[in-house]
Amino acid sequence: MSAGDVNQALLADLKANGADFFVSVPCKLLGGFISTLEQDNEITYRAVNREEEGLGICTGAYLAGRTPVIVMQNTGVGTLITSLCSLGNYYRLPFLMVISHRGSPGEPIGAQVPMGTAVETLLQTINVPTYMFSDPSDTKKIGQLVPFASVAEGPVAAILDYDFWGAR
Repeated sequence: MSAGDVNQALLADLKANGADFFVSVPCKLLGGFISTLEQDNEITYRAVNREEEGLGICTGAYLAGRTPVIVMQNTGVGTLITSLCSLGNYYRLPFLMVISHRGSPGEPIGAQVPMGTAVETLLQTINVPTYMFSDPSDTKKIGQLVPFASVAEGPVAAILDYDFWGAR
C-alpha cells in the first residue's frame, strides 16, 4: 500500500467509526496524513502548536458533541502527561490519539530513541490503553479505537511506527 493510500485508508476508517474533529501537531512521519486531513471537507481539522492545546481543543469539541482525534508525535506525550492525567483521565474524556512512533526501528535521529522506547510504558503507567501498529493494513483496527474510547471511558492511544507509514 502506498503512503497516500495508507493516509486515505486511515482517515476513511477513522471517519467510518465516527471521528469528525481532528487536531494535529506537526511531525515528519505524519506529514502525508496531515495533508489528507487538510484536504477533507467532511471533517473539522485544526493545526495546533502544542499537544496540551490540542487536548484542550479536543475537550471542547467533545463537549460540543463531536468525536475528536489528536494526531501527534510520540515525543509530545512527554509534554502531555500532566494534562492527560488531570483532564483526559480525570474527566474520562473519550478521544483517540494517533501517535507517530519516532525512535522506532528505522529512526535516523538518535535523540528520538529515548522517548520512542519510553512512550508505551508512560501511557500505560497513566492508564491510557495503548495499541501499537506496524502494518498499513491495520487501518480498520485503528478506526475501531474511535468508539472504543467511549467504551474505555477515556483517552486511547494508537502508536504507528515507521513500517506503518512506509518510511523505511
